[in-house]
Amino acid sequence: MLLAVVNQFTMSERTFGTARATKGFGVFDDHETDWTFLRTLAQMTEKGAEVGECLSAARRVNERDVESWISEWATLAERLEQDAEDALNEGHEISARELFLRAQNYYGAADHGCSPSHPRFFELWEKSQKCFQRACPLFDPPIEVHEVQVDDWKLPAYYWRPADDDQERPTMVAVGGNDELLEALTVFTGSAAVRRGYNYFTIDYPGHRGAVLLYDDCVKRPDYEVPFAEILDYVEGLPGGDGRIAMAGYSFGGYVAPRVAIHDDRVDALIANSPMIDVPKIQSGLVNPLIGRVPGPLLERLVERRLDKSPLAKAYVEYGFYSFGKPEMTISEWLKSDEPIGSDMVIKDDLDEITCPTLALVGEDEGEEMIVQTEAFVEGLSADEKDLYVFTLGADGSDDHVQMDNWTRGQQITFDWLDGIFLT
Repeated sequence: MLLAVVNQFTMSERTFGTARATKGFGVFDDHETDWTFLRTLAQMTEKGAEVGECLSAARRVNERDVESWISEWATLAERLEQDAEDALNEGHEISARELFLRAQNYYGAADHGCSPSHPRFFELWEKSQKCFQRACPLFDPPIEVHEVQVDDWKLPAYYWRPADDDQERPTMVAVGGNDELLEALTVFTGSAAVRRGYNYFTIDYPGHRGAVLLYDDCVKRPDYEVPFAEILDYVEGLPGGDGRIAMAGYSFGGYVAPRVAIHDDRVDALIANSPMIDVPKIQSGLVNPLIGRVPGPLLERLVERRLDKSPLAKAYVEYGFYSFGKPEMTISEWLKSDEPIGSDMVIKDDLDEITCPTLALVGEDEGEEMIVQTEAFVEGLSADEKDLYVFTLGADGSDDHVQMDNWTRGQQITFDWLDGIFLT
């Protein structure tokens, strides 16, 4: 949840904690701002960004002033959204689609600068979603916009098929991370899946960004097999599926997807990128290296001072509390708490219940705890076919969390493996 904090503490040239590779682009001095810029630019892979637009906006941002970040990306998004509407009115559907995709991304970038208390927090997310849904019918075949009843909530979802025909195909169910927008996840993972002949489904599940924004009580929970029982029921009723389901979990989805696979045998293949089998241990790893070296009150001041210098990291941390249903929690309360948030999100003793083919992915620079948990995840599986891939800069041009620095390579490894499970 609080993975952004990892990059605020550096000692002996090594950043403590988990995820978020230690190296950045260097466009911004602050690591979290630089990483969020990387995430924004990465959508170039699927026509969701352009380098000139991104660098031009970045050049005008004052990274210590969060309003500067929000304003620059939102202004760019507003211009592109209007250009998209103009293109659509003139019959230029491909141009409109690409403009809407970039507007969606840039609204999302602006939204990532907003803490839950920020007045534009909901507005910018809503605009990002709207732009993506304006683009959906402009794909061929179109991306279907769905609303799935889960418990008392109606949750946004997308379904995308390679063709509008009678052929039945396996379906990938993608489970996003802590703060990723569902629309960005669809751009990244859906395009790659559909190009390779898979149906694709994704949803704002409880605790995912869109779900929490829509419903205050639709927060993170340990027992994800419960809502996903309803979600997989829905997936099974969609047209074009052949009954085979691959579940891919990205970032926090690396806890959610394995948890579901432990309890639901409808998951025929599992991809965990990266696996999280002990969420509280990951969270405690953020500051553990300083505990014992730095007195409690000084540690609190250190954390708060660092976050004050990194408003995007601060927004991320506050969103993390919010997504766990603890919007009033402070940094001080978090550091003093005897029971970490998500303390019941531990699946390390149940991994032998996973028997389906499984692929685990991790970046070399995600931090020791992520690598340790990934290796333990693979070791604990009962699956006959289980594979581990560690991304390195030398071999892959990627060593970052969920291959954000080389999404194409990440998808290559993922789908070449899945092809071997489903298509051969």
